[in-house]
Amino acid sequence: MSDGFVEGTTVECPRHAGCFDFRTGEALNPPVCVNLRTFPVKVVDGAVYIDIDER
Repeated sequence: MSDGFVEGTTVECPRHAGCFDFRTGEALNPPVCVNLRTFPVKVVDGAVYIDIDER
């Protein structure tokens, strides 16, 4: 997904062109039918922190 095309709040997978809402992980169109897992993040002094324990 890091190489995916981003428009608004949607990211398109460069491998199969399925789109996801990057805020929620919701699968938006075929061929994807499984939502992505997302995590809360915060930026502190330029460092990105991911809270993997919240879910």
